[in-house]
Amino acid sequence: MKGSRLVRSAGVASLTTLLPVLVAGCAAHRVEHVAPDESRPHITWEISRDRDSEAVCGSAEPGRPCQLIASTPERPSSVTVHLFLHAAALQTSYLGVVRTPFLENAGTLANREVSMTVPHGSRPVGVSLTGRVTSTPGEYTFAIALDASQPGESASIRISQDIAVTVTARGNGQLTLP
Repeated sequence: MKGSRLVRSAGVASLTTLLPVLVAGCAAHRVEHVAPDESRPHITWEISRDRDSEAVCGSAEPGRPCQLIASTPERPSSVTVHLFLHAAALQTSYLGVVRTPFLENAGTLANREVSMTVPHGSRPVGVSLTGRVTSTPGEYTFAIALDASQPGESASIRISQDIAVTVTARGNGQLTLP
């Protein structure tokens, strides 16, 4: 991929580009969670503003709507989507896609592959995607579709979430939908 480079850091590989960026590594982010069964494969996620790292929405607050401000040439708006793959009772391999159509260049990001293994007892492994919010206001779906497989288990566990994301136009200090 032009303008991209593969970076290896502390044994974890990540693909980085100028914008957007996909980064994989041990999660040092602050997303808190309690899964119904911590021994089973599970994920958490968060969308945060780049300018101050403030969480816009996430799995820790399921009732909080995901509302982003559309980019304009004068005022670009960037966010980071954090996906955390959590350890389970057994080593777990997560394989699937994350779809973020509310980011510019969504065509190139439409189906971002995730392929990570999380050892039993480890900290969550984070996958982050940073990009400029689209300039087109509207309703979008942030989609997560992963299969979690574990050694000795005959079937994988499907993890699927569709999260509504509203992109609103910037106008006179008020957020307005088109």
